[in-house]
Amino acid sequence: MGFIRSTAALAALPLVFGQNGSSPFNNPGAVSFQTSPPKYPSPWGEGLGDWADAYSQAEAFVSKLTLLEKVNLTTGVGWEGEKCVGNNGAIPRLGFKALCMQDSPLGVRFADFVSAFPAQLSVASTWSRDLFYQRGNAMGSEHRDKGVDVQLGPV
Repeated sequence: MGFIRSTAALAALPLVFGQNGSSPFNNPGAVSFQTSPPKYPSPWGEGLGDWADAYSQAEAFVSKLTLLEKVNLTTGVGWEGEKCVGNNGAIPRLGFKALCMQDSPLGVRFADFVSAFPAQLSVASTWSRDLFYQRGNAMGSEHRDKGVDVQLGPV
C-alpha cells in the first residue's frame, strides 16, 4: 500500500509544479543550449600530494619540447590509419613513441581474436564491485596485449 501511495505522489508532482509555475522545466527565463562562460586563463596545475613526482616529470618533459613537437604530440595523425582508431605523433628525439588509442564499449575494436565483453549496464545491474573490477581488468589486459596504449571508452 505504501508503494502505491509513493507512486501516486510522484505521479502528481508535475501537476503540483504546473499549478504554481515554479517548475524548473518551464522557467520562462531559461534559454536552451546554455553554456558556461569560458575561464581564461585556464587554472594552473600545482602537482600537489601524490601527483608531485609525476607532475615534475611531466614539466621536465614538456620543457624539452619544441613548438612543433608540442603540436605533433597533441594532434591526431590519422583516423584508423593503422591498427588504432587514433594515434598521436611520436617524438623520436626524446624517445617518445606515438600512442595507439583504441575505443569500444565492449572490447578492442576492429581486431581479430578478441572478447566481446558485457555492456556496462549489464555489469552495473549486478551491483558487484568484484565483477566491475574483473571486467575492467580483463578489458585493459586485452587492449594492452593487442598493442593499445590508451583505451578510449567506458570501463
